[in-house]
Amino acid sequence: MSARTGAVGEIHQLARHGRDPAVLLVALLPLALLHVSSPLRDASGAWSLGGELLARGGPWARSGVIVLLVVAALWAVGRIRELALPWATGALAMALEGVLWGVALRPALVLASSWLPLAPGALVVPMPGAPAPDLAELHARLALAAGAGLWEELLFRALLLGGGALALARLFALLGWGDGARVLARVLALTASSLVFAWVHVLGDPNALAPEVFAFRALAGLAFGVLFLLRGLAVTAWAHAGYDALVLVLA
Repeated sequence: MSARTGAVGEIHQLARHGRDPAVLLVALLPLALLHVSSPLRDASGAWSLGGELLARGGPWARSGVIVLLVVAALWAVGRIRELALPWATGALAMALEGVLWGVALRPALVLASSWLPLAPGALVVPMPGAPAPDLAELHARLALAAGAGLWEELLFRALLLGGGALALARLFALLGWGDGARVLARVLALTASSLVFAWVHVLGDPNALAPEVFAFRALAGLAFGVLFLLRGLAVTAWAHAGYDALVLVLA
């Protein structure tokens, strides 16, 4: 076996291990911890749906989530040790790749909005404050971005897109449709999840249903959805968090 073949094999093995639920959890854990480390802003809308539920549940809800995170982390550590998974390299690689995608998506979406009659930057709600935030404000903005990346990708991409595509594929199989039904199921789930992602921002943005704003967010939902299908949940969550953090810090 050549050195090149061996390196390629190691890369494929690392990618396969990175899909393991334990490594995936380790990759997502920093976003969860950062999100719960700062009080939730008012009128955050679809940015932090999970955080809003925690706020409504009272102090016990936040403590309960922290306990669940600890239990999940212990389970992940046990599985990683049992299977000897390269958790550090896999989780770090997914986080770094996601952040790079997030940085690249901002100019890509702005460029797309320049071609189409869309409002640039509509993916985020402008936030008040000085252009150069202090440490507390910076912490709050990064925590908000982490919540968006984690909760929204779990809801819109993992549940609606991934679960919807799986359900549709099984339905089409029961109907006796051909191999192309799986592709159709993904396209339909991708479209539906992107539209729901754009619509749910009415929770915090009174202009969410304006045609150009809605279209921009739907376009962003498509971008995150394609990234999810190609690269998985952890990369997409970090990309979403990185995109939002970049916009919030520079706003």
